[in-house]
Amino acid sequence: MILRLAHVEITVDDLAQARAFYIDILGFVEHCGDDSTCYLRAADEFDAWSLKITSGAGGGLVHSGFRVSDPADLDSLQAIHDSLGLATKRIPSGVEPGQGEALRVLTAEGHRVEFFHDFDEIDLYPGGRLRLPPRGGSGIRGVPPSRIDHVSMRVPDVPAALIYWTEQLEFSAAEIWLEDDNVTPKVAWVRRAPFSHDVALGKHPEAVFHHFAYAVNDGTALLRAADLLGDAGLQGSIEWGPSRHGATNALAMYVHDPAGNRLELYTGDYQRDLDRPTLRWRAVDYESQGHSWWGNGPPETFGQTQPLVGDWLVK
Repeated sequence: MILRLAHVEITVDDLAQARAFYIDILGFVEHCGDDSTCYLRAADEFDAWSLKITSGAGGGLVHSGFRVSDPADLDSLQAIHDSLGLATKRIPSGVEPGQGEALRVLTAEGHRVEFFHDFDEIDLYPGGRLRLPPRGGSGIRGVPPSRIDHVSMRVPDVPAALIYWTEQLEFSAAEIWLEDDNVTPKVAWVRRAPFSHDVALGKHPEAVFHHFAYAVNDGTALLRAADLLGDAGLQGSIEWGPSRHGATNALAMYVHDPAGNRLELYTGDYQRDLDRPTLRWRAVDYESQGHSWWGNGPPETFGQTQPLVGDWLVK
């Protein structure tokens, strides 16, 4: 029913600064935009856009969007959320550029999620000749990122959120970091695509935003991103990394955009079938090598989060 994470929407306080950061430095491609919003995609993506940046009072997460396999899945998902007593709203085609009818919901833990099926792809036959997205020509700048990878949410009750995402939405739990009792989930990585995760669910007193992630092609691209940020005088925006995660096995680097949104650049996690059993990190093992198999551990700032923003469900 649910295929994958397809897009996220974040807010910034200065859209010109955001464009300079995401487009001019990192190499995202702008699909469309105006004085208040821009829609971007990564270099290898077929979808017209995967990142919506909206001008606001500061950084934060508005919503995450997931593509479903059939338009009728919207009815099934609405029935699920109605049965749970969770808020829903149907959004007509065209509210977002290139997107068909969508279902907006508040999840069981209070996050904003959108489901849709129809979504425009970029023109794959410019001049009548097939050209795949990575063959965009010499105009590509920056790293560039290759595709959207995951979004990291913080929730008050990880075990309850895990039940919602796995039993109601049929995600597969790839890995779990356990509390000191080695039974209770503290962080869970769940997925619909056969990579390590589409969504990370971490413990926090309230529903908030931690980070979103884009994949890059390899470790060299990760280092190039660090060089580009340093070249732009933004070396202070690099919060953590590059380092190797034990959980997910990915090489990763976390950076902050000018509004404070945390972006993870990420490469090299595994592919594993969705029906395989969940991998469980004992607390002591995760503390020693789960965050970092090698490299520095996360700084104290890594615990900081940002809010969920806007009146998105009722727009």
